[in-house]
Amino acid sequence: MQSSHSSSSDTNNQAPDAAAKAVATERQTALQKTPALWHRLLTWFCRLAFGSTFIYSGFVKAVDPWGTFYKFNEYFEALGIGMIPNLMLTCVFVLCAVEFLIGIYVLLGCYRRSTPLLGIMFMAVMLSLTLWIAIKDPVADCGCFGDALVISNWATFWKNIVLTLMIGWLFKYESRTYALVTPALQWVCAVVSIAFICTIGAIGYFRQPLIDFRPYPVGEAIYSDDEEVGPEYVFVYTRGKEEKTFSEDDELPSEEDGWVFKERKEVGNEASRSAADTNSKTFRIWDESGNTDMTAEVFENNSKVLMLLIPDLATVSPATTWKINELCDYATKNNVEMIGVVAASPELISEWEELSMPEYEILTAEDTAIKEVARGNPALVYVEDKIVKWKTTLSAVDTEEFTTHEKREIMEERLTRGTGKIKLYTGIYICLLGVLIALSIFPRMLGGLTHGGKAHRVESSSPDKSAQ
Repeated sequence: MQSSHSSSSDTNNQAPDAAAKAVATERQTALQKTPALWHRLLTWFCRLAFGSTFIYSGFVKAVDPWGTFYKFNEYFEALGIGMIPNLMLTCVFVLCAVEFLIGIYVLLGCYRRSTPLLGIMFMAVMLSLTLWIAIKDPVADCGCFGDALVISNWATFWKNIVLTLMIGWLFKYESRTYALVTPALQWVCAVVSIAFICTIGAIGYFRQPLIDFRPYPVGEAIYSDDEEVGPEYVFVYTRGKEEKTFSEDDELPSEEDGWVFKERKEVGNEASRSAADTNSKTFRIWDESGNTDMTAEVFENNSKVLMLLIPDLATVSPATTWKINELCDYATKNNVEMIGVVAASPELISEWEELSMPEYEILTAEDTAIKEVARGNPALVYVEDKIVKWKTTLSAVDTEEFTTHEKREIMEERLTRGTGKIKLYTGIYICLLGVLIALSIFPRMLGGLTHGGKAHRVESSSPDKSAQ
């Protein structure tokens, strides 16, 4: 009987010892799996660098969807591919949203298995594309950061090499670091992020970009009296198979002699163009034939100018003519000089005049220059004493609102609040993300304190649990 009791006691003592050994073994295994400090720091650096780059890239594209649309068009033209405008516009919004979401997901640790894979697929396409443009140089710049930051094609390619290495590292090791948003709240992060980026893009498309990265933002001069340094132009004329180029100082040939104006080209080295941008900063306007510079006459002789900008006259709907003529009537009654500035051939301008019967003067400018002033086709820009007061797409203007004095003041105030709006929307978005992060982190901290601190934190650092 005593022997049996002793055996039972030994068995009971061995059970707690076995359990303790099992816990110790599990803790030791977790410690062995915990990455070294340099490993975790490198992973966090990749998360911050890759995520921030994608967030910035997607954001600046979404702010100016028209600019991204123009860049898409350049790519497709270089590839010789015809693209339906509405489909291309859809691709623009999808690209902005996907790029922004990948950046947010990587930074916060959302969808930790699928996001790095999606990032690798994205970079595989971008790396091939930027290698092609670096070698062939079909476009002036890749447009990866819109007009906010323009870098060379080769710099873009090497930047993408670095980003590809980072996302490759994250694909293998990202699950070994903490996620800032728990899986239960990831869908909320996705909804909030999509709503934010789509709102920014919609305002940029239907009105104007909330942040203007171009040379003529609201509050800046569109015309400078300092014309000592400026871009130079040459004029190309043809007569039969003969083609000649004339400078601005040359006497231009007469159409009576059979010469026909073909095109106007900007010439000069990059240094002179850069100096022109910083010193003169003038939106140059020409007469309907494209021969005579009308810039000084327009801005020096009129204190108030309403410009109708049309970079692509061929695609403007005839239905807009009634609204344009209504605005012209109102401008004339209120001592505002209204002009149309288009990028089109004389033949196309003549067709437009027959269709719309305009009472405003039609002048011409380079399509790229028009797009730098305002986004939209058509767009309206109001200039007072050579200063841009507001700008908007024509479709966003309500005729009654524009022609009613009190409502027009409200409209003009709304059109100048771009910077304030972007700060408000971004602030709200960041606060919502902060709430999600707090809801994810605080329960972990409380759980760590409740379950005994160090041992629990070691277990939570294991790859299996952090990948949830």
